[in-house]
Amino acid sequence: MCMIMLLRQTCGVSMAEKYAVGVDFGGTKILAGVVNLDNGRLVSSGKKKTRQVQEHDDVIKRLNDVIDEALIDAAIRPNQLAGIGIGAAGQVDRKKGVLVYAANIGVSDVPLAQPISNRYKVPCYLGNDVEVATLGELKFGAGRRCDSFVCIFVGTGIGSGIVSGGTPWRGHTGSAGEIGHIVIDPHGRLCGCGALGCLEAYASRTAIAKHIVNELKRGTDSFIRDKIDLQKGILRSKALAEAVQMQDELVVHCIKEAAEFMGMGLATVMNFYNPQRIILGGGLIQEVDLYFQQVVKVAKRQALKVPTKKIEIVKAELGDYSGVVGAAMLVRQQ
Repeated sequence: MCMIMLLRQTCGVSMAEKYAVGVDFGGTKILAGVVNLDNGRLVSSGKKKTRQVQEHDDVIKRLNDVIDEALIDAAIRPNQLAGIGIGAAGQVDRKKGVLVYAANIGVSDVPLAQPISNRYKVPCYLGNDVEVATLGELKFGAGRRCDSFVCIFVGTGIGSGIVSGGTPWRGHTGSAGEIGHIVIDPHGRLCGCGALGCLEAYASRTAIAKHIVNELKRGTDSFIRDKIDLQKGILRSKALAEAVQMQDELVVHCIKEAAEFMGMGLATVMNFYNPQRIILGGGLIQEVDLYFQQVVKVAKRQALKVPTKKIEIVKAELGDYSGVVGAAMLVRQQ
């Protein structure tokens, strides 16, 4: 269950309180919500699927649509907002408000902040999707009262955010935390980023779906056959969870294999950074407990004994809305 601050308010919004819209622009879906900046409470939400290989204007239109939906649901006007925050799945230029490159969405060099700010007449701020989700967990989720943790989200891709001394750490170029692109096999699978052997190509939901599609095309029988798009390789986490419940051999095998790789990635984080806590989130973590349990098991088996004894590996508390709440917190930071 999500934390209490994610429960919708049953009464109208109070103008004595400050609100912002947070947008989570991911590889599979776009989520938006009106968020109370004082307590992180979600007042309303909007949702759309993310299209691959989009025109710039289409990207802005879809963002506008989900923001409008959230505002209408909350019965709040744009001029009552403190601002809008966007977390986008990819590399971002925070100062210019530009989505520089998003491998899992299929776009590059898209100005996001300025067009949104112009339309709603409020400030708009841009961050990386996992960076803002980490901020949400830091302020109102599983990262509260924790000075040193890494937040890792597994879905279409794999990304992470780092917190050191109670403050998000972005690195020299602002791209710290790209755990999905640590190389586990230099001659391995092609990743969406263009490199070979990245963790994301082995442990993400996309990687699991590709493995399953290949096996289905070879004639392997599976419950999941009617749940997957064999051409696009699109598979939802809920469908994987249903297949696991039915003890589908193919799905269980593919999930365990992906979790083995993810566990090794976590062990690397534990050995190198030695955080107090690792927070795991994203659709695959939330829906498929087999994946989560296997990842934790492998990570603790592979990591050095000293960090393993002290590490806390937990699930994100804000669920699907870590990114929405965190994006809204970009406004509060200003």
